Amino acid sequence: MLNSAPNLDYLKAAWSALACISGRHAQQSYEASGLTLQRINHSTIVRKGQVQVATMPLRYTRSELRVGFLGRIENEVRKAVWELDSVLFHSLDVPDGHRLVIELEESMRSLRRSGGRMLSIHMQAEPDNGGDAVFAVEMRVFLDAPRACVFASRVAANGEASIDLLAHAPKRARVPRATSYAELAQRMAETINAALRGEFAAA
Repeated sequence: MLNSAPNLDYLKAAWSALACISGRHAQQSYEASGLTLQRINHSTIVRKGQVQVATMPLRYTRSELRVGFLGRIENEVRKAVWELDSVLFHSLDVPDGHRLVIELEESMRSLRRSGGRMLSIHMQAEPDNGGDAVFAVEMRVFLDAPRACVFASRVAANGEASIDLLAHAPKRARVPRATSYAELAQRMAETINAALRGEFAAA
């Protein structure tokens, strides 16, 4: 279920397993990839370290294993995004005339197509924004562990150059890490709310 917490141990192991059978590692053996295979009844249990990362039929191709990894990773990632969305909806102070956009489906297409590990979340002005200032915020969230890069700027209505609202923010605020995606979202919301109040802006 999407409203359950993502399995972070699985995500870490599955991303590692995927990398070990893709790209320049595509031709190496499963043993060299650090994968262990165990046949149980009519299935093959695939593990990376101590973590079960896939259940496959007795006969399968490397491509099918890769698709299996990506399918389960996508399921866990959607849980992570649900956590992010829930916290940001309640904790992020989105200014009037702006909206929050989570580019989930674009990120899922990138994940399925090339193993992309990035989710972009934007706070952007509505097309008919008539306020005195426009804010541009981006949260680049990594999908292999609760970590992100945060950017925030302000552009005056008269088109003056943008102001970096995180110019004096500590690194831990601009590049936050956490033990869960819910905690990561809370940290990003606190940082962005402070940035929008001008607490980190350049003098």
